[in-house]
Amino acid sequence: MELYIRKADLAVGNILVVANQNKETTFIASRDKDNPFLIKLYNRLNTLIGEIKLKNTFLKIYSIEINGEEKATINALPMIDLKYVYLSKANWNVVGNLIAAKYHVTKGGKEILRVQPTILSQGHPGLELSFENMDDSPMGTLLAIFLDKYIKLPTLAPNADLDNLGMKSKMSYLNNFKNKCD
Repeated sequence: MELYIRKADLAVGNILVVANQNKETTFIASRDKDNPFLIKLYNRLNTLIGEIKLKNTFLKIYSIEINGEEKATINALPMIDLKYVYLSKANWNVVGNLIAAKYHVTKGGKEILRVQPTILSQGHPGLELSFENMDDSPMGTLLAIFLDKYIKLPTLAPNADLDNLGMKSKMSYLNNFKNKCD
């Protein structure tokens, strides 16, 4: 079964609608404004069915809970090789191009989920999630949303020493942007 998520919702929205091939809402995901590492997943009846959250800030361990039970953990985001993520407890392996959102998830050598970019109706870019078993869809949907949103976060703070070199960009809009950020 295929589920679809609009990329625009993933990029800026705090509410994401996950729909099936008939454009019927299957899940609704929300990100907390105060805690950006908390993503909650609801069914069509607005019942909480799962969430992914930062479990240990020091070790950067994330937890995926379905119906209040921890089903998987992700130990830190990959920073050097962005082609593989392992979910302990669930024993899921995520392999592929995580940056381009083109990967598949296996367990015991069998494919559970395949994620790939797609063009939705009205020309909107999106993600297509293809599940072999719909029982895996809550955890797989949370994983896809999480990887799409947070695999691209910079892990290092900008170096403040480089800001005081007295150099101005020849492109004025960059100077305006920098002034607004300070």
